[in-house]
Amino acid sequence: MTKTKIIDYEFKRGDTAFLEKFRPNDLNGIPLTLSADDNIYFTMKQEADGQAILKKKINNGITYEEDGYFHITLEPQDTANLSAETYKYDIELVLQSFEPTYVKTLIEGEITLLQDITKEGDRV
Repeated sequence: MTKTKIIDYEFKRGDTAFLEKFRPNDLNGIPLTLSADDNIYFTMKQEADGQAILKKKINNGITYEEDGYFHITLEPQDTANLSAETYKYDIELVLQSFEPTYVKTLIEGEITLLQDITKEGDRV
């Protein structure tokens, strides 16, 4: 496995945001094939030790696309009601198919939500 990547994002709250696509690889750089028991988790919090305010996992916000990469899209409703501030996030790989279970943080960083002007109710 490779080192944890640090990637920060900044966008308007309530906007659609496409996070960097990624593909977990083994130590030789070969893409891993995940089993049905394996998963990838996206978690966003105000503070690293706080309660999760946004969570996604494979088939629930994280998709495996034809390009061979996993994609995470933050939908408008995911951030529309959050405060305009900076949040912590990470993307974690959990391989249940290994014994013992293998856990690796693939990507971490901060998401800064900027104040939006036009809200859903303003669109007429």
